[in-house]
Amino acid sequence: MSDYENATASQARFYALRLKPGQDVVEELRKFVDANKLKAVSIVSVVGSLTRALLRFANTGVWSEVTGHFEIVSLVGTIDVKGEHLHISLSDRTSKTIGAHFGVGSAVYTTAEITLAEFPDLDFRRELCPQSGWEELIVDKRQIR
Repeated sequence: MSDYENATASQARFYALRLKPGQDVVEELRKFVDANKLKAVSIVSVVGSLTRALLRFANTGVWSEVTGHFEIVSLVGTIDVKGEHLHISLSDRTSKTIGAHFGVGSAVYTTAEITLAEFPDLDFRRELCPQSGWEELIVDKRQIR
């Protein structure tokens, strides 16, 4: 059995949006995905800054809020109809960089310029993985009705 048994090729549609000061990145991504009825989304790129972020660091179940002035160095992840799995890297004015899971509770400082890819012929969902113990990504070909 191949390690890539569920790898699936797909065409993509791209979206670009800009968030403004004070907006919550995860909330706005969720609103955009829901409003456009998107079912399989990947973040292509994010450029911007935050004054607040909610982070869950590796191998903990604890969410922590960080505040200050941060550049978004990287924001990656997948979004499905029920949720999202996002990781962010942030850097402060001294170039200290932190990275973690990213959740609802952020505030854009100046901007967040976001590009997304939607895979219209795929469905993303999550199921509990017996190997990892976490809900992990399942990729399905979308059923044509």
